[in-house]
Amino acid sequence: MHESTCILCGGQEFDLIPAAWPHSMTTAGKLVNEPLSKAQCRTCGLLQRVQIRHLGHTDFYERHYSFYERPGASIYDKPRYSAMAEWIRQSLASFDPKSILDAGCGRGWMMTAIREIYPNAVIEGVEPSEQESENARNAGFRVITAKVDKNLDLGKQYDLIYSANVVEHTTDPVDFLRSLGSCIRDDGLIAIICPDSSIPSAEFMFSDQNYSFTPQQLMQLAELSGLKVIKWKTSPETSSVNSKQLVLLSKSDAVISDNEPSDIQPHAPDEIFRERCRYVESYRQCDQYLVDCITCHKTIYNFGTSTWSLLLAAYCPKYWGLVTSCVIDGDGGMFQGKPVRDFSKLSLPDEGIFILGVNPLIQPELSRRLTAKNIPNITWNHLINK
Repeated sequence: MHESTCILCGGQEFDLIPAAWPHSMTTAGKLVNEPLSKAQCRTCGLLQRVQIRHLGHTDFYERHYSFYERPGASIYDKPRYSAMAEWIRQSLASFDPKSILDAGCGRGWMMTAIREIYPNAVIEGVEPSEQESENARNAGFRVITAKVDKNLDLGKQYDLIYSANVVEHTTDPVDFLRSLGSCIRDDGLIAIICPDSSIPSAEFMFSDQNYSFTPQQLMQLAELSGLKVIKWKTSPETSSVNSKQLVLLSKSDAVISDNEPSDIQPHAPDEIFRERCRYVESYRQCDQYLVDCITCHKTIYNFGTSTWSLLLAAYCPKYWGLVTSCVIDGDGGMFQGKPVRDFSKLSLPDEGIFILGVNPLIQPELSRRLTAKNIPNITWNHLINK
């Protein structure tokens, strides 16, 4: 493969991760008629989308990205922002920012959580989506509608800039970090949260995520961007924020006094590639497993409308075709072509069965709760455990 160039090492040879589907899913729940097309650089092991357009080169984020419109998004996704805000606070320790920028702020859920931690700080946002920018303004924040790139001019600098789950979506991560660097004060900090790809997980199954960084690769990216790594942290022990990493960056080496060593283990590219291939294949296996489990049942309930249910809809198509409806704790609507029903309004038990379309980490506990109520249910965390 010679049609792409690695952004870290300049390599032009990649090994494609085999994927069985002609389509792929975005994090916003849009099924696109393009393959996943993720490949690993043979030289440095970086995983990136190759031989196909990056959605950031279109108007996808400006006009078609709405991560939060799914039924139940406030149930499944909103708590994650509070957990990430607390993660940032703990990482900053005694650093007390008075001006804060959220780079890729969405509709402002993270800014709301940050405001609870730093109530006296001025908190602003920048967001490419026109609709989400307006939503954040309606929540009381000043937001500039723009992409973070070399053309960004905010007219001011900040003590702290944070960006959660954005850098992997950009078309040029080096330019993205350089642009953030130009927006912080000389004694300011940048907090980047993104997936940790050293252990394959659901993060690289979305086609609008162009890059997947191991901790070493994230630090190399920072170096290419002219920034200093102050601190690196792995995910906190919570199911709402797993398989992530946080890195603090600055323009200088000594911004905070409590700098601490980072325990980052090296990862062999060949082994990561094999694990990534196995991870993708596990979705095909999961599809057949779920179909086999539900053949004797009249009604198939998919429990949840989170990103995990998005993955089932995209990559377990035989199973999804048999789903009767999705079930959440709350009001209805539609999700990936299926009606959404309120769990509390179901007449249970009935002849149906529940497939747990939620984070595999919480499936065992949810299964125990349903089983205690004599509600039959199926877990698949033993097949896909991240």
